[in-house]
Amino acid sequence: MSFISIRQLTKTYDNGRIHALRGIDIDIEEGEMFGLVGPDGAGKTSLFRILATLLLPTSGTAVVDGQDVVCSYRRLRRSIGYMPGTFSLYRDLTVAENLHFFADLFGVNVAENYPFIRDIYDQLAPFRDRPAGKLSGGMKQKLTLCCTLIHAPRLLLLDEPSTGVDPVSRRELWAMLSRLNRERGLTIVASTPYREEIALCRRVALLAEGQVTAVGDPTEVLPPETTLTTRPRPDDARPVIVAEGLTKQFGTFTACDHISFEVGRGEIFGFLGANGAGKTTAMRMFTGLSLPTDGRAVVAGCDVAREAETLKRRIGYMSQRFALYDDLTVEENLRLFGGIYGMSPTDIARRSEELMVQLDMAAERHTLVGTMPLGWKQRLAFSVAIFHHPAIVFLDEPTGGVDADARRRFWQLIYDAADRGITIFVTTHYMDEADYCDRVSIMVDGRIAALDTPARLKAQYGATSMYDVFFALARTARRS
Repeated sequence: MSFISIRQLTKTYDNGRIHALRGIDIDIEEGEMFGLVGPDGAGKTSLFRILATLLLPTSGTAVVDGQDVVCSYRRLRRSIGYMPGTFSLYRDLTVAENLHFFADLFGVNVAENYPFIRDIYDQLAPFRDRPAGKLSGGMKQKLTLCCTLIHAPRLLLLDEPSTGVDPVSRRELWAMLSRLNRERGLTIVASTPYREEIALCRRVALLAEGQVTAVGDPTEVLPPETTLTTRPRPDDARPVIVAEGLTKQFGTFTACDHISFEVGRGEIFGFLGANGAGKTTAMRMFTGLSLPTDGRAVVAGCDVAREAETLKRRIGYMSQRFALYDDLTVEENLRLFGGIYGMSPTDIARRSEELMVQLDMAAERHTLVGTMPLGWKQRLAFSVAIFHHPAIVFLDEPTGGVDADARRRFWQLIYDAADRGITIFVTTHYMDEADYCDRVSIMVDGRIAALDTPARLKAQYGATSMYDVFFALARTARRS
């Protein structure tokens, strides 16, 4: 009998009006590394939560290790580890306190199961007294995995565990998972938007609109990857961002160490680096939210240290969290942000109509944003960020957690904005997106370690992809 047996599993919400799962049938063998793939809203998270005994199915059955997830949920919880996409840590507790808390939760002590997590936790040991909220994304990821594994589960459920962390940390995570699967026979079911990660699974199930459309080898199940046609670089070389020796220190720690570069009008500039490399600190200075300790930066004609308020009216900003109001409609969000940007009511009305047509959202003008799919929210958030025609828009990991199709549609919006002369300054952990940029910089330990076009960087490092360039720089940094 299969280790996991799912038969005609359904899940509905809102009194049956929303169908998250529609008659799912899947069998997963003990000790298998199994992947779940599908666009946003395909039903992956609902399936994970049912398997983790956190959500009741509407109908059908799910059996794990011979036990029904509904009837035997108390016993099953002791043999299941569930790691959701958002890290389930207590920010104010230290690394060690978080680990002991989760051990107590499962009625075990850290010492008896420490061999199960030793390889991972040893990397965290130097930071055992640091609050979890002050860890880098990669360290939070490792700590969450330790807390998930401390009761030595037989099944590990991972719902996009590597979203929002850099490629080096992602690679380390999947190396750990592969070792646990290979050496300890741990059954792992994982979803991830990264193709190179899902390729590590023995089999995958492809979900769409709550149904399984295919199960099999990743090379057979995954649809062919399509890419955007790269565009010619702008002819316009006038700089709209100038950084000269820009430095930011926090006490004795230097987050940004004398970085210097220029970005031209209409350029798509990729600002890459591992978690903790200094990207966010630099972006906060460029947007006038943090004063530099030394050096200077001029953005959209404004000195960031002296003209921060003027600067904020000339730029746009979009974060991974999307600065939208879920309890307002599409139209109300556009009116609100137009007012914040100081636009006239006539311009707001005209621009709103243009955007809703461009985004194919005219029929959704009265839809609450909180009820919309993630990919739609993403495109709307970007449109809000450029609603007032800024000179520059800063995008801080804007594609994290959305599916490949939504990412491609989003990048087409970026291309369209750049063609209209808006400079795009973007951070991303998807290295395939680095190839869509006109130029790319890669930060390592607070400094610009590389800066050029993607083609020249790959040639310089003898690499076939930007992943290889990123890892080559990471290895160099670790040796030094």
